[in-house]
Amino acid sequence: MQSWIDPERQALAKSAAKVLKDNVVHNRSGLPPFRLPQVAQQLLDALFQFMSAGDTAPVLSLGHKLGQQGLGLRALLGLSRALLRQVLARLPGNAPGALEEAARVNDYLTLLVDAVAEQERREIGVQRDEMQLALERAIQNRERELRRVILELSTPIMPVYDHILVLPLIGKLDTERASRITECLLRDVVDRQARTAILDVTGVPAMDAEAIDALVRTARAVDLLGAHPVLVGIRPEIARALSEQGAHLAGIVVLANLQSGIVYALRREGLEVCASPLAQRGAARLSRGR
Repeated sequence: MQSWIDPERQALAKSAAKVLKDNVVHNRSGLPPFRLPQVAQQLLDALFQFMSAGDTAPVLSLGHKLGQQGLGLRALLGLSRALLRQVLARLPGNAPGALEEAARVNDYLTLLVDAVAEQERREIGVQRDEMQLALERAIQNRERELRRVILELSTPIMPVYDHILVLPLIGKLDTERASRITECLLRDVVDRQARTAILDVTGVPAMDAEAIDALVRTARAVDLLGAHPVLVGIRPEIARALSEQGAHLAGIVVLANLQSGIVYALRREGLEVCASPLAQRGAARLSRGR
């Protein structure tokens, strides 16, 4: 049965296309302006199908589809207001069931708006999750880079003389850092053909079982490369920890401080440390002054 609104189909479709073009800025880039007349015709065809059959599923499906294609919620709201005003303006006073059909137009528009709004919420949620993941990845990458830089700065390997390396350790030793220390030290032992590697633990505040094991493994690895490992800077509390953990230090020279370690390494190279003539003259003048 033909409704009073059937003859208005073309006029409403034309008006809908104009309203969509006026609101084009509210659509996303996936919906180009030249497609708006086609979208308007789809909306009107679905409207008349809904008024005829009353099936909500096609309306919701169309709303989701248009939302995915880029129809903006604000653009659809503008269209809904304009379309409802035109329907009410064209509503004949003597047509049976005219008010009921006008109410069904409103129901159709409400379903359509709800579907597009739901699609926008989904897309916003996806974008939010993607941004969160991207941010988390950026933070993780930055943390890894900072950790790498910190590890490099905290493991400066210093050649104090030909074939003699010193590695001053500062801060807490953990598995990751110990692995990095071992890698850097062994590389420099090979590259510089070191014969003595001095590990200075003066700056290590405390040593647990993990740190002790890492330190011993590093010294053993140096020994396997043919270099002589020397451990210096052992404080009483660290010595006690080494003893309690039963650390196997056989083959590792343990000395009180870095100075004694360097003197020991120089002697292994056939060198002796003595005061320079200038220092001796200064000491003699100081003695005469007394």
